[in-house]
Amino acid sequence: MVDLLSIKEISQKLGIPQSTLRYYRDIFMDYLPSSGEGKKKRFFPEAIDVFAAIAKGMQQNKNAEEIAAELDTKFARFIEVNSNTDAEQTQDDGATYPQNDEMNEPHALASILPQDNATILAVVAKQNQAMQQIAATVSMINAQQEELHTLKDEISKWEERFENQLTEHYQLVDNRLRQIMEAKRSGSIWQRWFGKIYFTR
Repeated sequence: MVDLLSIKEISQKLGIPQSTLRYYRDIFMDYLPSSGEGKKKRFFPEAIDVFAAIAKGMQQNKNAEEIAAELDTKFARFIEVNSNTDAEQTQDDGATYPQNDEMNEPHALASILPQDNATILAVVAKQNQAMQQIAATVSMINAQQEELHTLKDEISKWEERFENQLTEHYQLVDNRLRQIMEAKRSGSIWQRWFGKIYFTR
């Protein structure tokens, strides 16, 4: 006889709060092998691995569709098969036959194939995520191009300003040199005149 586990027992084994496990249970019930209804619901030991996989997906910030798609690759979905409480099974010919152990097991489970809808939703979610990443990349490139254009304008302004300042500096130097040359010429003329007067005396 398989020992079934309660939410409290699974919480103790995984270290996950019971309220969190109930939240996982409500969303991913198809993947959790269990028996019973309401407060009497108990889980097969295999459910521990399913709960752990769900918690890991949540920690990786995956959405429900992505986690469901990942569970489809690792675990089979389960449905509970109701069995008769009598020890005998009536056949069409009226004869009765004892049920085998699997049919007597009140928690017999049958796996079903993953549904196409879950796969489609997972693909659509990934495509939407990829489109968002592309849009963010394009926006970043546009912003960088605008910054580059602004930087080029600033460089052009600085080059023009530097060229103007350099031209003004050259003009000042040229004017100063001319003043010096004119001063030297004037000094030479006065020296010649004063020299003539001195020697004449």
